[in-house]
Amino acid sequence: MDPILIFGHRHPDTDSICSSIALANLKKELGEEAIPCRLGEINNETRFVLDYFKIDTPKFLKTVSAQISDLTRVEKKVLSVNDSLKGALDTMTEENFSSLPVIDENRQLKGMLHVSDIANTYLNLDHCDLFTKYTTTFENLMNVLKGDIVSGVYPSGIITGNLKSISELDEVSKGDIVVTTYLADGIDRSIKAGAKVIIVSCSEEDFISPRVTSECAIMRVHSNLFKIISLISQSLSVSSIIPKEKFYSFKIDEFLHDIKDIMKEATQTNFPVTKKDGTVYGTIRTKNLINFTRKKVILVDHNEKEQSVDGLQDAKILQVVDHHKFGNFITDEPVKINAEIVGCTSTIIYDLYKAARVVPSKEIAGIMMSAILSDTLLFKSPTCTEKDIEAVRELSKLCGEEDFESFGMKMLIAGTSLKNMTSQEILSIDMKEFTMNGVKISISQINTVDIQGVLEKKKDFEDIMNINNEIHDYSLSILIITDIIKSGSYFLAIGDKQNLLEKAFDVKLENNIVWLNGIISRKKQVVPVLMVTSQNLD
Repeated sequence: MDPILIFGHRHPDTDSICSSIALANLKKELGEEAIPCRLGEINNETRFVLDYFKIDTPKFLKTVSAQISDLTRVEKKVLSVNDSLKGALDTMTEENFSSLPVIDENRQLKGMLHVSDIANTYLNLDHCDLFTKYTTTFENLMNVLKGDIVSGVYPSGIITGNLKSISELDEVSKGDIVVTTYLADGIDRSIKAGAKVIIVSCSEEDFISPRVTSECAIMRVHSNLFKIISLISQSLSVSSIIPKEKFYSFKIDEFLHDIKDIMKEATQTNFPVTKKDGTVYGTIRTKNLINFTRKKVILVDHNEKEQSVDGLQDAKILQVVDHHKFGNFITDEPVKINAEIVGCTSTIIYDLYKAARVVPSKEIAGIMMSAILSDTLLFKSPTCTEKDIEAVRELSKLCGEEDFESFGMKMLIAGTSLKNMTSQEILSIDMKEFTMNGVKISISQINTVDIQGVLEKKKDFEDIMNINNEIHDYSLSILIITDIIKSGSYFLAIGDKQNLLEKAFDVKLENNIVWLNGIISRKKQVVPVLMVTSQNLD
């Protein structure tokens, strides 16, 4: 059974990462397989927390789009290079496949064989050079003829001799395969000439006396000569007629949306799929793309598609745990939602632990405490509630960090270090995208104690924000630079809709920037005000 993938938003903060880890741990405690994931690089603050409590960074999740491996039906039938043409044709007829992949002894893909390739081979066969122009084995010959060995030792391996019929007995050479009747003269003459195998056409009533010879095998076949010759041509190995033309094949981890158009435009109808080691996994057709097993996911600390993983439309959302507003959240089936008006998602997850009567370990308690301290800016954020504060008090005891204020300050200081970070990286630390009354906006936020150091990068920020506006069609990009000591923020705004910010907070931008005292929460103090103002924006 596939595990549940649990992740936060695309620009993960400490709450997003720690909530994913904590909830995945709870699911495991309750007997479910779950994996915490991240949709982006973790920031310095989160790195400090994970290192402090000795917890591994969640794996990076690029997409949950459906892959070939998720398809509910993949045809597993394949052909071997050693199969006879008859065997190949029987397989394709039984399975109603016009073509199938051909594999070697190690299941490596060697080509694609179509029914028409077999038909064309039959039409152009010249029995005189059957075994010199084409390859087959004594095993294939026996399988298609279904004969009985009267005397001698039947050989194995690849046939190297020529095929001779009853009319060519005078031309038989050593190692040839001879087709004759039950007349004694034809059998004995062929043995004397050095034939490797003598195929005797006879009825069930005909008696073929054994010969004292080990170098020549005598096989009786209950069919007429014409039928036997036809069957022999069907014994040719698939390897002899594999077309040289190029064809499409896919890897098992390729995404359905990437291969859909290729399959639609291609002339072939069946497409081989290989595993990472090159072995053949199976064959798919266009109609197979309709049904696939959707990856099971849980969203934490977000609910909007724009902030989530690529391919979310292909996934099965089991649950959402969030403390943000719900915007364009639409699902095609019921979803369990745990949402509360609190300052941090980890506060809600801690409630889920208590409801399940599971006591979190020291490490898990520590990261949940850290997430709450981070999201509430040590309880200074207006989003902070008494429930957040009480959760921190309880979790601090479980993790052994009862002086949580001291720990929290160390964490925030570690997180505000922007050393060795580019301006683009700083803008991307915690960036979220919003659409307000048709206006597309990007809002980034950083918390720091080094305000002056950040403001020195102002020109770089402006250049990058201008480029982002053009690339992503933003009407406004805002960078909130929050001073965690003074409990206020600088707002750097770039774009055609700067007046949205000015009107919302009744301020005037000077050289694209303004200080807003007491404004530190994007979620509670910034986004709602901009939303309301956008409704009346000219």
